[in-house]
Amino acid sequence: MQLTAIRSVGERFTHVPLCNLQVKTGYVLVEKTKNGEIRKIPMNKKLTDTLEGAKKVSKSEYVFSEKEEPYGDVKTGWWTALKNAKIENFTFHGLRHTFGSRLGMAGVDLRTIKELMGHKDIKMTMRYSHPTPEHMKNTVKVLDRVTTIFTTEAKTPDFDKVVNMR
Repeated sequence: MQLTAIRSVGERFTHVPLCNLQVKTGYVLVEKTKNGEIRKIPMNKKLTDTLEGAKKVSKSEYVFSEKEEPYGDVKTGWWTALKNAKIENFTFHGLRHTFGSRLGMAGVDLRTIKELMGHKDIKMTMRYSHPTPEHMKNTVKVLDRVTTIFTTEAKTPDFDKVVNMR
């Protein structure tokens, strides 16, 4: 989920047939989407390896199944996993926010994040991208380097007079 930003509803990853995994090309096709459009979602190595493993042990035509049918709901397993990990106040949908935020903090442009998340409007993507306080703190440190570069390059005999004028 976090590796693709697929929704828990709308684009049910639990309803992805094994034949829609295009491991060789690195894509997964999701046909049951919120807006009715088929999405071709790129997969990274971690997701490809995970899905290849799931594909090998699946006794169903679906990536994730229960009694040879797609999972109807992942909430029970989700809440159990959170409880066991002692994580509070985090929803399955929160993984989409994590996906958008991590890509944004890694420097991925909003348009690409928008496409990966399947949004029609970039305003929606902006609602999913939240820089952490630590990321913002580290980002402003760039100004220290930039300021040093500019002040070193701009230093002239008259520079101190210009800076100290009042």
